[in-house]
Parts: sequence; C-alpha cells; structure tokens
Amino acid sequence: MPELTHAGGIVMRFEEGSPRYLVITAKKNPERWVFPKGHIDPGETPAIAAEREVLEEAGVEARILGSAGVTEVPKERRTIWVEFFLMEYVRSQGPGEGRKQRWCTYEETLDLLSFDDLRGLLRRSHSLAAKFVPKPESAS
Repeated sequence: MPELTHAGGIVMRFEEGSPRYLVITAKKNPERWVFPKGHIDPGETPAIAAEREVLEEAGVEARILGSAGVTEVPKERRTIWVEFFLMEYVRSQGPGEGRKQRWCTYEETLDLLSFDDLRGLLRRSHSLAAKFVPKPESAS
C-alpha cells in the first residue's frame, strides 16, 4: 500500500442507546454526503490529523476509539490513501467549514453516503461501535 496522505473520522454519539453517525456534505459537490477527512500535515500522525480534520470540517471535537480501516480514493491525476478512525463525539466547537451536516442512524447513514467504500467502512465501524454502547446506570 502506498503512503497514507489523508485521514478522517467516522464520528458517533449515542442517542437513546443507539449510535448516530456524523455525515457532512462534500466540499466540491454539496450533493454528496461523506465523512470528514483531509490531508495529514507534516509531523502529524493519521490519528491526530483525523481529529483535526473533524474539528475543522464539521466543528466537532471527537476522540479516537480505533481504526476503521484504509481506503483508496481516486482523484483527478492520482489516488490518495485515507485512514479512517471510529471516533466518539465529545462536543461541538462551532460551525466548522459551514457544510451541511447530519447525525443519522446506521441505516440512514448507509443510504445517505455517496460512496461504496465509505459504506464498507461504516459497516466495520458499526460492529466496533457495539463495544462502546453506554451501559444504563443502575438506580441506587
């Protein structure tokens, strides 16, 4: 596999015990729905880049739970390699880049995503997400 050049996040938060996933509109085509991602800056790890890109693009602070996998994205004259991370929502930090965003159920996210490789990463992440479902607090 060539060198990773980009990183992104599949951010989830729990509502009523089930995960909701963050999707945003693509910068170049706002008709497409994607996960936040961007360049890995010199000296950054993919994980740090993913956290930064989620904050920049969506205005969301999130923490890494684990790797969701690597995918290749064909661009005009080259292919980029992107590592995505399953991330947990911490808090909103502003409007990001002003793109539309939605928090969707797993099924809604599968339907909304514009690319098959992202659907595959979501399926893998959804399996991982089951390990992080909050336990109901017991009454004391």
